[in-house]
Amino acid sequence: MSFPGRVRALWSRTWGEGVNTPYQVPGSGSRGATPRLAVFPLAGLSGVRAAGEIGLSTRAIWEGVLEEAVREDEDVYYLELSDVTFVDVAGAGALAAAAGRLQDGRRFVVRRPPSALRRTLDLLWPDHEGIEVSTS
Repeated sequence: MSFPGRVRALWSRTWGEGVNTPYQVPGSGSRGATPRLAVFPLAGLSGVRAAGEIGLSTRAIWEGVLEEAVREDEDVYYLELSDVTFVDVAGAGALAAAAGRLQDGRRFVVRRPPSALRRTLDLLWPDHEGIEVSTS
């Protein structure tokens, strides 16, 4: 993966080449769903591509990604979410909270998020200066 200098070192130290966590739903036995969240650096951009679900079982990964993004010194940090199928309200809240910790002028560009995340952001955090939603 091509990842610029300091960002690459920070990413590799924290996540390696990517993160993928399985989680067995308690009491589900072998028949239950296994929510996963895989996160990979974006080639040529400051940001990540995520795939899977953002919910209770994957929240620690999501919050870790957002915390690392807040620490970056880039004006724009891209979150490519076209392969994310579900984001619970706590995941949306974590995004809004992280965006609130960005320095003036910095923002997250959330690319192709699930429609439920767009609606949640519009309803609970309309016009948040630190979040730009892109559907293209």
